[in-house]
Amino acid sequence: MKDLVSCFSEHAVRISDVACSGSANAATVSAAGVAAAGVGDGGGAGRAAVSAVTSVYRSRLSASGKDLVIDVTWSRAPDGPALSVAVHDAAAASRLRGGGGGAAGAAPRHLHRRKGSGTFTAGSCVVGVFWDFAAARYAAGPEPVSGYYVAVVADAEFVLLLGDMSRGYVERLHGGIPIAGSRMARRRERFVGCGCWSTRARFLESGAEHDIVVALDGDAEAWVTVDGRKVVQLRRLRWNFRGSHTLFLDGGAPVDMTWDLHGWLFHAADPSPASSCAAVFTFQTRGASETKFWIEDDGDGDDDLEQSQPPAAPRGPKQKLGGGGAPSGQGFCLLIQGFRGASKIA
Repeated sequence: MKDLVSCFSEHAVRISDVACSGSANAATVSAAGVAAAGVGDGGGAGRAAVSAVTSVYRSRLSASGKDLVIDVTWSRAPDGPALSVAVHDAAAASRLRGGGGGAAGAAPRHLHRRKGSGTFTAGSCVVGVFWDFAAARYAAGPEPVSGYYVAVVADAEFVLLLGDMSRGYVERLHGGIPIAGSRMARRRERFVGCGCWSTRARFLESGAEHDIVVALDGDAEAWVTVDGRKVVQLRRLRWNFRGSHTLFLDGGAPVDMTWDLHGWLFHAADPSPASSCAAVFTFQTRGASETKFWIEDDGDGDDDLEQSQPPAAPRGPKQKLGGGGAPSGQGFCLLIQGFRGASKIA
């Protein structure tokens, strides 16, 4: 009985009551977040490697009013970074789910070359993808930070433009094609190994980007820092493997954070689906219509398509054309998954 009581009396879960209202300089904040997590000062955690990043965007065609969901995944391959794209008709997918069928849309298209184009169909839409990341530059993960473009066209409209070179590509070759409005709805990042992974996310369109650091020290401890402040510290993980906390960002906007370490602790050796072996951290804006946190989805991201209001069409020529834009809009969800080894990732 003494051990049971000690799990809840010796600061097994420490929650900070400090609200995060903004972000500092990226380099300063990242360094502060890593230091707070105990990395580099005997904390026992080293920086983990990112294996895949999936961003889910919503777009509405201006001509037909059709809502589309576009999945873009950057991952590591033996010969370098790899890209895959999938497009789904949001309305058709919702109807099929309600009737017990599968989601509508194309399977992910794996773009094996680093520069090229391709076409396929997604429901009733004809989709074209144009990309060039042959000379892209990268940071720590498989997603490029500059020197690339990805352009997705559906029914003769640009529905997604990514990369710092997308503006020049559109103006040079496709200046007459209309550009539909789009926004990032969800983002999933996967990392491998016990350690520390940092990312940045914007939860409100008018808010600032926030630096988020998640640290895992084997089965002993876990930390989460936001903008250099430690907001959660978990000890005795086998007793405290699930929980939640509310962060107040951007002047008081609530963001619900949850953690689930059950798979990481108890199913690491099981030959089960990859998602059941992961440590999962989610950050979800409060009041969003999307109730699932994408924890169960381990595939293309089309089993729980967000049903919140899509973006309106752009009003004028000043629409932002891409460049790895930050998440915005109500309902944004950031999901971070940690795996002990690359073999556990499907």
